[in-house]
This record gives sequence, structure tokens and C-alpha cells, in this order.
Amino acid sequence: MRQRRPGMFSKFRGFRKDAKRMIAAGLIDHLSFAINGFVLVLYLNALGYSNVIFGTLILLMEISQVIVLVGSGFMADRFGRKKTILLGFALGTLGMMHFAFFSSIEAFIIASVLLGASSGFTGPAFSALLSEKTTFKRRKYLFSLNSIVDNLGSGVITLIGGFIPLFFMANFGFASEPAYRMIFIVVFIIKLAAIGLILRIKTDKPRTEKQTIKQKAERKHVILLLKFTIPSALTGIGAGVLIPYFPIYFKLRFELDLGTIGILFAMLSFVMAIITIYLPRMAEKRGSVAITTVFHIISMVAMICIPFTSWLVFVVILFLIRAALMNVPGPIMTSFMMSQLPHSLRATAQSATGFAWMFTHAIGVFIGGFIWDMGDLKLPFYIATVLYIFSTLTYFIFFYKMDDADHKPIFVWPMVKQLFRR
Repeated sequence: MRQRRPGMFSKFRGFRKDAKRMIAAGLIDHLSFAINGFVLVLYLNALGYSNVIFGTLILLMEISQVIVLVGSGFMADRFGRKKTILLGFALGTLGMMHFAFFSSIEAFIIASVLLGASSGFTGPAFSALLSEKTTFKRRKYLFSLNSIVDNLGSGVITLIGGFIPLFFMANFGFASEPAYRMIFIVVFIIKLAAIGLILRIKTDKPRTEKQTIKQKAERKHVILLLKFTIPSALTGIGAGVLIPYFPIYFKLRFELDLGTIGILFAMLSFVMAIITIYLPRMAEKRGSVAITTVFHIISMVAMICIPFTSWLVFVVILFLIRAALMNVPGPIMTSFMMSQLPHSLRATAQSATGFAWMFTHAIGVFIGGFIWDMGDLKLPFYIATVLYIFSTLTYFIFFYKMDDADHKPIFVWPMVKQLFRR
């Protein structure tokens, strides 16, 4: 009798307790940014503020994150990743408190700065510490599991969050402002639990690993870091012009209410979670760079079709394809980058790519506020698509020869054929 091979889902099991605690803590921290991703712009509109105000707050948030990212990776690598994560979580909790219990522009500015700093401290240290909690072969699965949990959590909180204001307005007679604030109060309360989880994580030394891709002794890490940061910078500015304004796009073009928009973003999170389940196995067979490139190409095709599609159902389908396939490769991209760099530079690398993306994204969001106030609903799609094309091309050119599949294609068309070949 033939022995049954272990199923794909078995590779997502058996991680250490510390890895599970980190995933749980990351989920809680992720929820606040998921809420801000679609509620904040609508909240500010309900208060009578223009999109420029929203763009300015996001700009301040991301400038704060950029400033912190300059040194947070080095700080995490040198002085402790757990301590850096705790600092980030504490600042994030204070930032959410300002959104939850205050309603002035001054409070929103403070909240934006604190949340930006929180993300700047947490992101690089979290990825670097999480990479220590498993082996090289299972790293793709751990990062993907973290992404799956985050997406499922985002879907649930977005779905619930979209109806929280409507519930309080319909059943308790709340005005729009206090009804929206109830979302931030809920997120503030649950963020406190993340700090307790991180406190229980051990800071043991990582095990020695064998790198699948042998690094040449003469490789300059600075040049390698630069190669990772350039695509991030190009993607950042394109995303900034378009992505944060999608709730406004659906509201202006199709007159959707907050609850319906919340359902769309929840659907996106669930779709991303499902695709991510299959992502590590696909990357093992075809290569992280190949999968990332093809996913991004399909995403860009869907994105440029959105403004030319008149039916809401088709627009929703294209929106889900665009967002899911652009963001789903994130875990394998992070795992790939961690595998190319020594342990001592992993947080620094995450900080550098985060800096590149966030700095240009902040500029894009600020510029996007003026573009969207002009009322042109197609121009942001043109800008984003062009920048995404350049980003995908540079990423492929820089890394296709370093791809981590056993059999790597050399040119684009053989790569595409290999990806879909059984």
C-alpha cells in the first residue's frame, strides 16, 4: 500500500509557540491599519473635510514612518527586535487612542504621527524576528500563514467595521461622528492585547541555516539592498495616488454606502487569504520572482480595465483581482529577501524597502488628494499603472537569475509557459 503524501495544509502546521504568538500579535496590530484603510477617508468626509485633509494626514503618518524607518532596522538588529516591536505597539495604541477619544484636527495629526512611528518601528523588527522562528525551508509557509491570518482578520474587522456606524446610527440615534468613532474605540481596546502577547515571546538566538542560494563573497550588500528598494519606491508612489482613495471611487462613481464598501474590502481580504494558502507551494515549484512577476502583470491588466468598465459587478471583480494579485506575493517577496541577506541585516533590509515604499507612497497620497478633488476618476489609474509597470520590470530584471525555483527560466515568455505548465 502506497504511503500517503502529506497534504499542502500540513506545511502550515507545527510552528513553534513563539511563531504563533507573533502571528496573533501581528494580527491585532494589523487590524487598526485595516480599519484606517477604508474608514478614515469616509470619516473625514462625513466631518466635512476635503480629500486634501485626508491626504495630508496620510502624508504626516507616512513621513513619521519614513523618519523612523531610517534607523529602526539598525536599532532592531543591534539592540533587540522584541524591544523594538514593543515600542512600536505602545506608540500605535496611543495613536489609536487619539482617533478613538478625540475629534479635533490636532488630535488627528498626533494620531497620524504616532501610528506612522508605530509602523516604522514594528515592521522591520517583526519580519526579522519572525524569520528566526522557523527553518529556511519553512519560511515561505510561516510568512504566508502570517499573511493568511492577517487577511482573514482584516476581512472580519472590515466587514464588521463597515456596519458599526450604521448600527449605532440606526439603533441608538448616534450622529455620524460618534458612530464612526465607535470603530476606533473597538480597535483601541483590542490593540492592548498585542502588547501582552509580545511580552511572552523569547528572544533566543536563531539557528544556523544553509542558504539555498549561495552568496558570493564579493557581493556588496548595499547594492543588493538598493535593488530591493527601487521597485518598492516605484510601487509606493503609484499606490499612493490610487489605492487609499478606492472607497471614495466607489462612493462617487457608484454611490455605495459604507456598509457595502466594507463588504467589498472584506471580500478582498478573504480572497487574498485563499490565494495565499497556495502561494508557497507555487513559489517552490516556479520560483518566488516568477510568481510575483506574473501575478503583478495580471493585476495591472485588471487595474487599467476598471475605469473603462461600466457595470458594477465587473468593476468589483476587477478590483478584487487587482488588489489580491498585487498584494498576495508580499510574503514570498519578504521571505525571498530574507533568504538573500545575512541574519544581521534582515531588519535593516526590511527597513530600507519600507522606507523606499513609504516615502514615495506619502508623496503619492498627497498628490492624489489634489487629483481626486479635480474630479478626474481615470487619471489616477493611468499614473498608477505606468509606475507599476516600471516597478515590475525592474524587480524581474534584478532578480530573475536569483530565483529560488529548481529550474529557472531565463526569458519572460518561457517563464510564463513554465508557470502554467502542469
